[in-house]
Amino acid sequence: MPDTPQTPLMTPPHKPTASNRWTFSRIAKWTSVLLSALVILIFVIGLLLALFTNAQDMAPRIQVIRDIIIIIMALEFILIILALAVLILQIARLINLLQNEIKPILQNTQDTVNSAKGTVDFVGQNLAGPLIQISSFLAGLMTLVRELMGIRRALRPSKRESKHESG
Repeated sequence: MPDTPQTPLMTPPHKPTASNRWTFSRIAKWTSVLLSALVILIFVIGLLLALFTNAQDMAPRIQVIRDIIIIIMALEFILIILALAVLILQIARLINLLQNEIKPILQNTQDTVNSAKGTVDFVGQNLAGPLIQISSFLAGLMTLVRELMGIRRALRPSKRESKHESG
């Protein structure tokens, strides 16, 4: 037999760790952080330009910066509206799922439980109840017969006593 290394039959699949995956929530967080940082940076630049330069000369530039900020805020507002629309659609799908799939399953489960309850009641009244009554009656009858046989043995003279009395 040649010496070959043994390999396991099943190797676990390589799972990427959560730290190197870009999930939707991670992308959304980074996008909001970057947009917020951009807005703050533009505000700081505008403030520095207004403080350290001639206000009359910088007014048109500050108006441009203001317009850019308004455009960025409008884009953020559009993103918020889109996120709310997706949220409303997801809620509608959840309600649809609850009404059309979960509710019939619960109804079928309730019908099954009621059927099982009816079966248990029927078996309890028509099979188990009479069997318990018959069993208890037979147990009482056997006890009565055993006691009667015990009394009969007690009243019957034993063979020893009959030998002593005759001798």
